[in-house]
Amino acid sequence: MRLTALMTALLVALFAAPMFAQESTREDFRELCQLVQGRWVGDVTWVADWPGFGKRGEKVTAYTENKIAEDGNALISRFYGGDGSSTGLIVFDAGAEQIKSFGVSSGGGVGQSIMYKKGGKWVDEGTGSNPDGTKTRGTATLTITDNGNTHTWTGPTWVGEKRVDDAKDVFRRVSK
Repeated sequence: MRLTALMTALLVALFAAPMFAQESTREDFRELCQLVQGRWVGDVTWVADWPGFGKRGEKVTAYTENKIAEDGNALISRFYGGDGSSTGLIVFDAGAEQIKSFGVSSGGGVGQSIMYKKGGKWVDEGTGSNPDGTKTRGTATLTITDNGNTHTWTGPTWVGEKRVDDAKDVFRRVSK
């Protein structure tokens, strides 16, 4: 679901099943939850026309709240940006050894993704569909700066068979 950008990533993830099955551990999941929990405000530019959110190229201020839930076994994410919102659920699937994300948007888009660490950064690879059935996919890489308080999500997105603009969304932590 594009995890704070996890929210944009949740958007990418939202609109974006996993392309590659990347393994993670429960400890990786705990680390991810600690990194993204809290409230965030972000500068987002829509990379495509997203039903219920806005048009390609529009710049919006987005808000995300990520809460650890179910005794540390889930992360619930709420994203608000443009005209829309989305809800995501991120969990560790011990049987698959993967961190999985599932989401739905107010515009009717759905998606799922796999999140994992690669080269010291977090990667979110996902697929999904828009409400008209158009398939989406994307990869978002999280770069963390400012002592963990600034998250930049970047990466390519496809709508149908067309590669659209690359995401570059920046979120700043408001509170933990």
